[in-house]
Amino acid sequence: MKHPTFEDIKNARETLRDISIQNWYQDDLFTWEWWLLLGAAVIPWLIWMKYHDKKRTFEIMCYGLIWAMLASITDVIGADMILWGYPDKLLPTVPPLFPADATVIPVSFMFIYQYSKTFKTFLLLSLILSAIFAYIIEFLFIKMGMFVLHKWTHTYSFIGFFILSLVVYTLIKKLAPKG
Repeated sequence: MKHPTFEDIKNARETLRDISIQNWYQDDLFTWEWWLLLGAAVIPWLIWMKYHDKKRTFEIMCYGLIWAMLASITDVIGADMILWGYPDKLLPTVPPLFPADATVIPVSFMFIYQYSKTFKTFLLLSLILSAIFAYIIEFLFIKMGMFVLHKWTHTYSFIGFFILSLVVYTLIKKLAPKG
């Protein structure tokens, strides 16, 4: 077998891009799943804007943006490695589960961060939310045909959510100004 070149990879990516866009136009755009993803991309931020602690906006927003960045990177790697997949997308050319990675997950953890007065409370609430995302939300998305596990489990997701929450918490606490 011939050693693949960068040009071969580029051609394969162009083919994948073209069929992904075609699939999105034919199967995703304006379906109920698409509207659900659109709502998931917008509504949590509207709720956050109304109920977040205005005195801590910058700190909480930094927490959420780091969460969103790490979730997106993790999601792209996992989807590219075919550990899981998303049959439906909000947009054809962005990471598959952008509404969850940039909205639902970080905003949910932002509220936990905001309302946890102690690290122990944060740990407990992060465990609970990680379990809800891994064992309930993922399960529902599988039942709706919007999420597929290939070489992954809900328990791996649970561990991932929880570890990411701790990593981001630790980063923010180390970076936040003292006093």
